[in-house]
Amino acid sequence: MVLSILGHPKVLSFLRKTKIWRNYDQFLPLYQSLPMFFKEEDWKFWLSECKVWEQNKDPRWNLVSYFDSNYPKLLKEIYDPPLVIVGMGDLTLLQKDLVAIVGTRKSSPVSLSATKALVGSFSEKENIAIVSGMALGIDRQAFVTAIEFGIPVVGVLGTTLGIEYPPGNRDLYKQIKNDPKQLLISEFILHTEPAKWTFPKRNRVISGLCQKVFIMESGKKSGTISTAMSAMEQNREIFVFDHPKQFDNEGGKMLLRQGASNLCGGSQIVKTETVIRNIYTYEEWQKLKNTSFLQKKEEEVLDFQFNL
Repeated sequence: MVLSILGHPKVLSFLRKTKIWRNYDQFLPLYQSLPMFFKEEDWKFWLSECKVWEQNKDPRWNLVSYFDSNYPKLLKEIYDPPLVIVGMGDLTLLQKDLVAIVGTRKSSPVSLSATKALVGSFSEKENIAIVSGMALGIDRQAFVTAIEFGIPVVGVLGTTLGIEYPPGNRDLYKQIKNDPKQLLISEFILHTEPAKWTFPKRNRVISGLCQKVFIMESGKKSGTISTAMSAMEQNREIFVFDHPKQFDNEGGKMLLRQGASNLCGGSQIVKTETVIRNIYTYEEWQKLKNTSFLQKKEEEVLDFQFNL
């Protein structure tokens, strides 16, 4: 059997359109019936592509199909679950209580501080792992802090597992890949470069894995909104962090108006003696962040403690 055939774009497109895979509770009967739906030469070619991929893949990569007993239960519930996932690391993390923490790449200092505090609030909880999308900004901060606290992480990619995107996170990729207690997963089997269409697909998996999704900062057009929309469709709990010092949280405010829970609603906010009075755009902050003035001010950012 060639399990990766469930991730071949041509075969997967057919399965998603017809939903015939829902008529099976095991992979083998589905695998045996698939050839009848395609031209013989097409099926043989696609099958050979997947066989070559399986033979040449990184030996540390493992496949989990929708029909496997260790496939994530919550992910099975969504409308369009991946039929096969390739993972590198500890696949048992998919059975833990997973929590998604996501947000914009252009994150403000106050949102990064809140993300650190939020992750820290989970450090005393057992059987938990943090899920995010391996982007810069909030995603990166969530993972860096989680690893510092000894909380395992599950990075969901919008590319093939072998691609380290974005390049700015290569140090984080290295750290996760070298630690067998962490996990990277992707539903993209054959070579898939990052593209606008791949990240919404990734985002539905991030929310699909978790019962709770925390939005730490999001503009109206941020990709984070895609995760939130998927979470709504999947009937997940959505929590939004909102603060006056954020660069752009219009998307987060919109979610709060639509019924998402305010993350600060049940939290204790502890202020330092002085608070930043200047409001910067992300671009202005990028220019100033290495100056001694802003470094001093960043030390005065609010400290958050969440009681969840």
